[in-house]
Amino acid sequence: MTTLVVADPISRGPAWFKLDRHDVRSTVPAAVRAMMQNGILDRVFQEALVPEFIFPAIADSEPWTSGMGDTKTFTRKGLLTPSTVAVTGSDVSAATYGIEQWSVTMDQYGQAVDTNMLISSMSLASKYLADVQTLGINAGQSLNRISRDKLYKAYAGGRTWCTTAGSSDTSIIVQSTDGFESVMVNGVLTPVSGANPLTVSIAGVANTVTGVNTSTKALTLGTTRVDVAGEYVVSANAPFTLRPGTARNSGYDLTTSDLVTFKLFRSAVARLRKMNVPTIGGYYVAHIDPDTEAQLFDDADFKQALQGRVDSPIYRDLSIGRFGGIDWVRNNEVPTYSGGSGGAVTVHRPIVVGGGALVAAPFEAIGTLLTGTGVEDVPDIAMVNAAPGVDVARIVRPPQDRLQQVLSTSWSWVGDYGVPSDLQTGDAALYKRGVIVEHYA
Repeated sequence: MTTLVVADPISRGPAWFKLDRHDVRSTVPAAVRAMMQNGILDRVFQEALVPEFIFPAIADSEPWTSGMGDTKTFTRKGLLTPSTVAVTGSDVSAATYGIEQWSVTMDQYGQAVDTNMLISSMSLASKYLADVQTLGINAGQSLNRISRDKLYKAYAGGRTWCTTAGSSDTSIIVQSTDGFESVMVNGVLTPVSGANPLTVSIAGVANTVTGVNTSTKALTLGTTRVDVAGEYVVSANAPFTLRPGTARNSGYDLTTSDLVTFKLFRSAVARLRKMNVPTIGGYYVAHIDPDTEAQLFDDADFKQALQGRVDSPIYRDLSIGRFGGIDWVRNNEVPTYSGGSGGAVTVHRPIVVGGGALVAAPFEAIGTLLTGTGVEDVPDIAMVNAAPGVDVARIVRPPQDRLQQVLSTSWSWVGDYGVPSDLQTGDAALYKRGVIVEHYA
């Protein structure tokens, strides 16, 4: 029997998960027992899952234990203001530093497939292995999108535009309410309200947001105004975003001539370095989709930099290479949206991130749920490492039907992804560890 050691990324020592306590092998068909004994099952699941785990690969890991649905609040401290004035008198005055908080919620994610082993045995190729591979792809895509959506909700928020013209009132309909729903109050993200308004500018004129209706995409304003379609709305602490051309205040202003260039990515790197954002293995990471990649290969500066590239040992086949201070990663899951004045411009949003932009907060005891229950020998459970600090449970349940033919395979992951704001360092912008580049393709 084998023992799987899951490395703990924050140096708490190895987490031991004993597979020899699961005697499901004796209850399943001989062909499946052979797969379990030589590791084929785990290898098929992992090889299908890992290529889809692109966004989670950049996440720092903070394992925790709590009840389902519970929320955990993490705290980061700011810095003291540098003291450049000589001390007068016999003592120094006490200084204070700010703190910021961000939260994660304990939720469970998973999926299952049932395989009729009679049908599988009659097939030219193993249907069971095909089902396990498909399940691995599903696990990878699911958790990749969960982490991606958390990342983009933060880094693409705080900047939108008016979609509906209106008369003088305190309501404005916008393209997205992301980044306008909360305001930092003493380092804590707090829902906007009359008591806690969010400072914004609309077409360059100061205003406040005192309420948000996410279903109608309506912002309640503190000052009445006449709405004009296309006017940009920007939060006072909106994350840094780059676009081609000039006077491009939102995706509404982008046109079909606004193509991406290497210069925009150099500006993203400069921004991250000015904010003292740590790298990931010495480089920042750019996630780009095929359309962004195709446009970059039309840019002379990009092709010249590409000639002196260094191959990435981290992303292997997913990487274009390392140059310009960036690990260039192909990623089909980079989201797009419809922009332009007529809504017909597809806006692509590659993102350049540094260390700590995303945090994985998995439930740290998922591999020991059955310990001491007396049914430890019923299922086969393997913890498959998909990314640093992200271990997905691959579960095989013995047949429950009378003919003992239908085998059930599942994956499960319990936890959440969080995005620290870094409000207390650098400038007034939230979410300083990444930069989104918006362009037409």
